[in-house]
Amino acid sequence: MKILVAEDDFASRNFLQFFLRKYGEVDVAVNGSEALEVFKEALNEKAPYQYVFMDIMMPEKNGLDAAREIREIEREFNVAPAKEAVIIMATALSDVKTVFEAFNKSEATDYITKPLDVETLTAKLKEIGLIKDE
Repeated sequence: MKILVAEDDFASRNFLQFFLRKYGEVDVAVNGSEALEVFKEALNEKAPYQYVFMDIMMPEKNGLDAAREIREIEREFNVAPAKEAVIIMATALSDVKTVFEAFNKSEATDYITKPLDVETLTAKLKEIGLIKDE
């Protein structure tokens, strides 16, 4: 299982990387542009990411634009819809409306609100099927 975390905030990036590493290989990017490079490189190497956790507000390229471009890259590589990466957008609680409005444009799968914590992230991972109830 490969997971990409695209997050410019150091604390959030480290939290996600540490938490998610028990579920698979975790790579990080500090902005949307870097996330696109890493994502495309993984497809070129035939080792795609199954999950992408992406902050909405990042420098160079925001998460919404990067998520949309990830879907374009997947189409270029003829990735079947059932094999597309699950893209989880991270947003501040006050930005939830922005997330809903942007889903059609970015083609994100779901969202999670900040601040991130173990309980919220665990619930989301169960909801998307990354982890199962024990």
